Amino acid sequence: MTIDPEAKGDVAARYVAETHRLHVVLEEWLVGATPKTEAAFQPFAAALAPELVVISPSGSQTAHADLLAEFFDIHGALAADRDIFRIWVENASAREVAPGLGLATYEEWHQRGAEVSARLTSVLMREDPRAPGGVVWLHVHETWLPGRAPKAGERFPQ
Repeated sequence: MTIDPEAKGDVAARYVAETHRLHVVLEEWLVGATPKTEAAFQPFAAALAPELVVISPSGSQTAHADLLAEFFDIHGALAADRDIFRIWVENASAREVAPGLGLATYEEWHQRGAEVSARLTSVLMREDPRAPGGVVWLHVHETWLPGRAPKAGERFPQ
């Protein structure tokens, strides 16, 4: 059941907004638009619950600590591609599945020059007023959209 934002105080809209917010933060991190500091990393890290698990399109699973270490280490990895790389979210929707718990789905698009890839993502989120977007990410499951897997591999950057 999709939540009517007017009837539920914009609960679903908050989940959708968070999918957009986190991907803007991620793009800025990857291209080095933000400094490589713990403080600059917090808008990303603070949105991820300690029990987070990410299932990639290839089926590999990454837990919270490993994901944070991986993303901290690749800060600025796409700085040379700053003008040709971007990440964006399309067709996002969300619904509340239980009080304080929501499920969002969206398409995550990556472009690096002429190469464009896209994955369909489902994310389970929990309300948390301490998180940057008011929710934390608990579980992420991604799959490639048909014909949209990148040639270079699973993630940008390689």
